[in-house]
Amino acid sequence: MPGVKKFTITPLQFDAKLVDAMRARNNESVSNMAKKLKVGIGRAAMAELIASTERVTIDDPAKLARAVARDRKAGRSWGWLAARYGITETSCRRAYEAATGQPFSSIDYRKAVA
Repeated sequence: MPGVKKFTITPLQFDAKLVDAMRARNNESVSNMAKKLKVGIGRAAMAELIASTERVTIDDPAKLARAVARDRKAGRSWGWLAARYGITETSCRRAYEAATGQPFSSIDYRKAVA
């Protein structure tokens, strides 16, 4: 297996109170919760993603990069990867680039070709 390039890992830091509020939303829509909590819909959506995604901790950067690349190729979004591995989306992109050697903005192979 080829070696993985070095990259910077930045831990994900997010408002824990907002995540807890989204976890206890009782089937209320994300937009209604965003209005109620007086935050933007993007922050509320990311908090909901963090609250609903199982967290996985991988200490080895090479294993982390390969896991990110595998999940990305399986069709996962950058936000989901950030929530799952507890690192920022930028770190997910760097990990993908380190593992695959391709830019993260390459053709999106997740979309079906007609």
